[in-house]
Amino acid sequence: MISVWIAVLLAQAVSAPSPSASARVTGRVVNSLNGDALAKAVVILRAHDSEHGLSYADETDAQGRFSIPDVEPGEYALAVERAGFILESTGAAGAPAPSVKISAGRQIQDFAIRLIPLGVISGRIVDADGEAARGAKVDALHYVYKGGRKQLRTVAQVEAGDRGDFRLFGLRPGTYYMKATGLQVAPFELIDKGTVTYYPGIVGSSRAVPIDLRAGAQMSGFDIRLQSSGAYKVRFELPPGISLSLVGSQLLNSQGFVPTEGWGSRTEIGFGNVPPGSYEAIFSGLQADKSPGFARRHVEVSNADVDGGTIEFVPGAAITGTVRVEGGTLPSPARLSIHLQSDYRDLTQFNPSTGVHADGSFAFEGVAPLVYSLSIDRTVDVYLKSVRIGDQPLAQPRIDAAETLEPLTVVLGADTGELEGAVENSKGDPVVRARLDAIAADRQDWNRSAFSDEKGQFRITGLPPGQYKIFAWENVPDGAPQDPEFRKPFDKQALSISIQSKKHGSLKITAISAAQVDRSLQ
Repeated sequence: MISVWIAVLLAQAVSAPSPSASARVTGRVVNSLNGDALAKAVVILRAHDSEHGLSYADETDAQGRFSIPDVEPGEYALAVERAGFILESTGAAGAPAPSVKISAGRQIQDFAIRLIPLGVISGRIVDADGEAARGAKVDALHYVYKGGRKQLRTVAQVEAGDRGDFRLFGLRPGTYYMKATGLQVAPFELIDKGTVTYYPGIVGSSRAVPIDLRAGAQMSGFDIRLQSSGAYKVRFELPPGISLSLVGSQLLNSQGFVPTEGWGSRTEIGFGNVPPGSYEAIFSGLQADKSPGFARRHVEVSNADVDGGTIEFVPGAAITGTVRVEGGTLPSPARLSIHLQSDYRDLTQFNPSTGVHADGSFAFEGVAPLVYSLSIDRTVDVYLKSVRIGDQPLAQPRIDAAETLEPLTVVLGADTGELEGAVENSKGDPVVRARLDAIAADRQDWNRSAFSDEKGQFRITGLPPGQYKIFAWENVPDGAPQDPEFRKPFDKQALSISIQSKKHGSLKITAISAAQVDRSLQ
């Protein structure tokens, strides 16, 4: 079942109050493509106050109708569960659904809920000789934005059947890339080599052909012939006394974690099914004295297996420091956490966090010797103003744990400002649930975002004093505004503003249309 939040059309009919304090909510759920009724859709009124309020549900009948009686007054979020469908959303990606306010004795009628049918991509996987590649893994991938970077990520995966056929279902409308990974027996070798091929028969993802999937489309004929070569083994020798697990060993490229078939023993560790490319091999384990040890090795894979030699491990680093506040006070430092974020964001062991003691001190133990961005929990009250190593201030809050570090001083600012205003389209009409991004001139970690409400008004809180560009979007891929390259075509449509310490600013801004964003992504 797929849970989706439903944007409610608040222009529904409301009858006169009845003697009862409770209310009845009725409506109909339909397919957005053809208007057909959708039976067996579970409509839910979920109380915002889950501890004290009740939630209500009803399943639609053959005509797509639902009726929820005896609803107590209060504010609710409307949700629906229906396999194979998602919301026909209004507003920008990630915008919260509007609240549904139930007043005593008032009957809400004729909710029109439209759901978009999900799509299917099917085809067949064959090997280099044209025979069915039974058991081949087939991935549907699309581009996402994570940490301000565009990355190709898997959103669905299936295995090919005994005839090599596959069917990827439950896909949202959008642009996809297909990848197949099959097993090819390598002569005179005990370990099979995986063959990684992108549609329509390409070894590398850079030349893969996109597939545009419309809502509810059943697309077939996307056959992939696996290439006869293109995946290799990478092995390393382990020094004596190192205890290393496959879980603590990772191979990564510019897109993040690379799924491989690993193997290991007391003397070696390796990765199989590795396509050609540039990689970082990351290892974490225990040294002979049971203390954490780490290693990193750059690997270039071209057209042969790679022997990486013996890995050299180094001990984990200890990082200590104190937190202090400027421009105000922090009532409870003990409720704050300090985070170290490496470039390997998918791996939790390389992104540690620690709490702050009541006296403002903190400590990390056994930290991998990598470069980290230091951050704090996002809060309206304070922001990360600066970081000092000893007496030296850093231009950016980044530290290299491979170096010997003096104690850190983490300076928090308590003088945040706010920005409020209204979002309009090119016709001057309010834009409901638009996304607002405040992009700081000097520090990416000072970027903030918000959404406009049902009247097109917005409020961005917790802004550190400084210079910002304000962008407003009718709709935009989640995370995309944090990517400088994505923002470039829209720079002239942003408004510049200076946020003052503990001050309120205001502005009116025209939203960048969804059509403009779509054209920039093509």
